[in-house]
Amino acid sequence: MTLTKTLIAAAAALCALQAQALTWSITGGAYSTQAGALHETFDTLATDANEALDLSYTGGALFNVSIGGVTARPPGSIGNFLSVGTSGNQNGPIEVNLTSMPAKYYGFLWGSPDSYNHVAFYNGDTLLKTLSGSDVFTNPNPANGFQGAFQNGQYFNAFAGANEQITRVVFRSAGNAFETDNHAVMAVPEPGTYAMLLAGLGAVGFIARRRKAA
Repeated sequence: MTLTKTLIAAAAALCALQAQALTWSITGGAYSTQAGALHETFDTLATDANEALDLSYTGGALFNVSIGGVTARPPGSIGNFLSVGTSGNQNGPIEVNLTSMPAKYYGFLWGSPDSYNHVAFYNGDTLLKTLSGSDVFTNPNPANGFQGAFQNGQYFNAFAGANEQITRVVFRSAGNAFETDNHAVMAVPEPGTYAMLLAGLGAVGFIARRRKAA
């Protein structure tokens, strides 16, 4: 493949990436694997080297132990974890406000997923996507409180699509409970980031043509 074709392919891939709607994935472990993500562990003292985030949230409650019939610590979680449910003074919904730091990525350690757990992602007042435990965890790992989809934790990752940003995340649960920990955020790139990348690709192509002509 020539350099010109490579540049065209790279630009097409960039446009395709921008055209996606919000997508999600599940990875193993207790923390986000996204390079550059900032973490909130809900602990006074940092329990993770990348912890540099202080989320603005309301609703739910912090726990540091499992309580039978109320909440269960997510596998891989240490220290405090955030939970929303119908008892134990953890009333919801939990609303995470990212207005001051719109995100292109949002992740969290998902504890014991249930069909009545729901997480919703918003861009302003626009709903981007709502997912239940049943949407995310299907057979052979059903959303019935099962915690073993991955060893040492089930980490949920949401990625905003083109012309989208995540400014609010809402956690709801119609039962006990929706437990999370180690939330992670990556901010939306500065407006000039994509333009600079395309300009750089164009400059490389121009130099390549000059050399070929010479």
